[in-house]
Amino acid sequence: MTPETVLNVFIDANILLLVACLVWTTALAIFPYIGLKSTFRTQLFLLNGSIGVIILCPVFVYLFSGWTSQNSLNISDLVVANYLNGNFKMDAEQLESALGLREEIVREIVSLKSLVAQILVGTFAVISAVLASRLLYQGYRLWAQIRDSYLLKRIGNIYILVSDEISIPYSTRGLTRRYIVVPEEILTRQLDLKIAITHELQHFRQKDVEWEFFLEALKPLFFWNPVYYVWCAQVRRLREYACDQVIVNRSPYGIRAYCECLLRASRSQSKSIRSRQTRLPSVALVDRCDSDKSKRSLLRKRILMMTSARENKGSKLVSALASISVIGIVFTTSVLMQNPKDWSHDRLMLSTIINLERMNTINNIAR
Repeated sequence: MTPETVLNVFIDANILLLVACLVWTTALAIFPYIGLKSTFRTQLFLLNGSIGVIILCPVFVYLFSGWTSQNSLNISDLVVANYLNGNFKMDAEQLESALGLREEIVREIVSLKSLVAQILVGTFAVISAVLASRLLYQGYRLWAQIRDSYLLKRIGNIYILVSDEISIPYSTRGLTRRYIVVPEEILTRQLDLKIAITHELQHFRQKDVEWEFFLEALKPLFFWNPVYYVWCAQVRRLREYACDQVIVNRSPYGIRAYCECLLRASRSQSKSIRSRQTRLPSVALVDRCDSDKSKRSLLRKRILMMTSARENKGSKLVSALASISVIGIVFTTSVLMQNPKDWSHDRLMLSTIINLERMNTINNIAR
């Protein structure tokens, strides 16, 4: 795989992230009309699945680039075809320059001949290295915190630990073990302890911890893309909605006890100096937001959702069609973005027009 190919795959993944975000925003507006408004687990599955498709599509297209270039359309050919049909007016040379702009930028960045390219690549490499180092440090902090905790109970490969270094319960995992870590002070409130453990067990069932690790691992590559942060916020919001919805509908604790537990955990986090420590790769009972205002806003939305929305399983057929539609749009966009290996008939026609215009210009100057 050449540097040009790696850069093209990276660019494609960022573009697909934007496309998927636009598709998801449209889907959110449509969901109430197709019975999927309160199907938070279905929405979470669809959102997580889209992340996987965004990462895998450029790699798939690269592996089968020969087949896709020979048997599929692409955006450049569609633009040229519309230009030749007279659907829009533009100077032929400007159109060719616009179509080749991305390829030119890729060559410029890979060659590192210009100062701008060197600064761009250098800055990206430094920030990515810092974020990757920070992620490793967070992993070390997480390991140290688990090591210093003491075992309260074991359920299969799930270890419930108690720590005096935290203010809110959270769940995380190692290679083979899963951990639920609770603060020492919660042991005096047995109902809160049961609710917190039930909440974190549901996160394990939803595979939220694995997806949180995956999103954090993507940060050194997508830190510069604002859509990445929007997407992460959507995933973290939906996973809490889905978890809250299951617990309220299936557990014997009741909405009031559950909401009071969340409020006490949020208050405890706000008062604790330890809550300002580095965020660890984990899923907490109350999300660790950068500001108290953001945390209160998310907590308020969670409580309103629990008291107003009821679980709606929706139609499996509708859910399947929605999933296929989103994944299909992302995959189709990935294929359309590829450049053809051979010149198409329309591209040859465009090149001929450009050459004729140049010859006409030369003849006019000679006269």
